[in-house]
Amino acid sequence: MSKSPEPPKLWSPKQWSAMRSAVRYELYLLMEQLAPCSVSELAAAGGRGAAGLYRHLEVMANAGILIRAGQRKAGRRWERVYDLNRDSGVPMCDPFTGACVKDDVKLCSAMMRAALRDYSRALHARKGVANPEQPGFITSLFEITCLDEKSATEVRKLADRMMEIIVKGRRDGTGRRYRVSFVASPTF
Repeated sequence: MSKSPEPPKLWSPKQWSAMRSAVRYELYLLMEQLAPCSVSELAAAGGRGAAGLYRHLEVMANAGILIRAGQRKAGRRWERVYDLNRDSGVPMCDPFTGACVKDDVKLCSAMMRAALRDYSRALHARKGVANPEQPGFITSLFEITCLDEKSATEVRKLADRMMEIIVKGRRDGTGRRYRVSFVASPTF
């Protein structure tokens, strides 16, 4: 009889507080792909200056989200290396308080930048693949449309169903990793 996977550990209020920054959330998303990595590697991947990242990385490490994984020689100097504490993922809202990242627009921007990086890398990796159906799909949809209330409700239901699938995948932890991005909002 196989043992069922344990549910993800809930984060402490201190960990949630540390993640209420769009910059830290973006760093977390980058580290999902790069970790363990040095500060300069994170800076290059995220298009930010390394000096401004140390404070954010230390806050995340002090909260137990990151692990200080040692140092690496980079030219004449040594760089600190961080790794993810992979006990759980980072949902967007704190279950203790219901609070979300301080600036939802910055968070959305950080997530979309990460999604675009993944999309670009995936497309680049697919060049020369004999069977475009394998090893996984890449899809995108960017549209501006008009939705009546009934259609908008259908879109919300699709988003809810996508979230169910995503949560199940996070919980099960099997299969290939995908970054799924979905944004639907009225235009003004």
